[in-house]
This record gives sequence, C-alpha cells and structure tokens, in this order.
Amino acid sequence: MNLTRRTWAGISLAGIFLYDLVVASLAVGRIALAPHPRPMPAIVRVPVDARTDWGITLFAYLVSMTPGSTCLHVAEDRSALFVHFLHAPDEHARAAEIKALFERRILILEGRR
Repeated sequence: MNLTRRTWAGISLAGIFLYDLVVASLAVGRIALAPHPRPMPAIVRVPVDARTDWGITLFAYLVSMTPGSTCLHVAEDRSALFVHFLHAPDEHARAAEIKALFERRILILEGRR
C-alpha cells in the first residue's frame, strides 16, 4: 500500500472528523435548545468492514466522540457496531452515513483499499 495514500487518508479522516464534530455539536445543540424537541433516538446496527483490532476500535472511538452518538457494543464476531443515535429517523441512512464518513478512510489506513 502506498504510504502517501495512507497519509492522505489519515489527514482526510482527521479533517472529516473535525467537520462532523462541529456539525453534530450544532445539531445536538439545536435539539437541546428547541422549545419542543422531538428527537428520534435509535440503537442502530452498523455493519463493519474493518478487520483489524485498531481499525474497529478507531471506528467505534470516532463514532463515540461525535456528539449525539455512542458506540454501545461491538458484535462478538466483530461484524458490526451497535450505536445509539440521539436522532435517527432513518436507521439505514444513518448507518450508511457514519460508514461513509469514517470507515472508508479507516480501510485505506488498514491497507484494505
């Protein structure tokens, strides 16, 4: 795997995380300050393609560090994370969004893409 590609994936992952941190903080703040908040919380199974311990751990950590989401459990076979979202009106879309944000770059860092 090309070291330059991994370096850019790491930088991109850090930038995407910081961007998502701001966006998610604003979304949680909007819910918290709304006069009649109507969050739609859900526990969502998020399939995991990462296979290394550190890749799965990094994915779970980034999800948990994002306001409004917490990784509750990693499946015994390491095939999924179970994530609690403060607001997830469409569970499948929310799972796909979190995978697209973080996991694609983690797979590059693992050397799998």
